[in-house]
Amino acid sequence: MHALKSLTRLRSAVAYEGPVEKAVHRFKYEGWRRLAGPLAQLLAERLVVEGLAARSVIAVPLHPGRLRQRGFNQAELLGAELRARLALFEPVGKLVRTRPTPPQVGNDRLRRFENVKNAFEWHGPPLGGEAMLVIDDVATTGATLDACASALRAAGSGPVTGVSVARVTV
Repeated sequence: MHALKSLTRLRSAVAYEGPVEKAVHRFKYEGWRRLAGPLAQLLAERLVVEGLAARSVIAVPLHPGRLRQRGFNQAELLGAELRARLALFEPVGKLVRTRPTPPQVGNDRLRRFENVKNAFEWHGPPLGGEAMLVIDDVATTGATLDACASALRAAGSGPVTGVSVARVTV
């Protein structure tokens, strides 16, 4: 069983089911970008209740090919909405996906972790021990968020909390 090695915590607002599953699907695959606000609001409320452990949030990056195909990065839209709602900032620099990774859908837990291992790098100044949030739309095993956290930790971040709007319960 793969454990989350780089994330301090993983938090999601709601289960990935029912109306939220439909909303996330429309947001991500049908281009309903206006859903970014309401979806980020769900997450913001959860984080406020739990106590916010960071002052900055960064989105899981898409590979440039996937970004061209989709036309937008759903995690970045959520991150921008979360920054606005919680007065967070975006760190100077950029988290980049260094290679295309196949979609995680249908992969078992072990394959998900192998799929994204070393797939991200921080391009920017050292992060100086800063606690950070890394955001995605949906988390299943947390493998992608953990791989992002690994790159942020290697760049000198403090604790990294993975956050998503929804969590797939397996």
